[in-house]
Amino acid sequence: MNKSTLNFWILFVVSIIISALIISIFVKVLKAVLFVILVLVLAPIIYIVLKLILPGAKGKSEDDKLKSRP
Repeated sequence: MNKSTLNFWILFVVSIIISALIISIFVKVLKAVLFVILVLVLAPIIYIVLKLILPGAKGKSEDDKLKSRP
């Protein structure tokens, strides 16, 4: 085995390892971004559904408001 062939295989293996690391980091970042997007999209929908389902979450009535002073 001459030096150039050995150099090629070392560079080849190192490039595969670095590529695998970059791809795994990219997948982790992609999962985190997807999670954040899903939370931001689903939070208002779940809030509205819970507001419609729960009877006590209708808001303040006219009797609950503070009366103004004359």
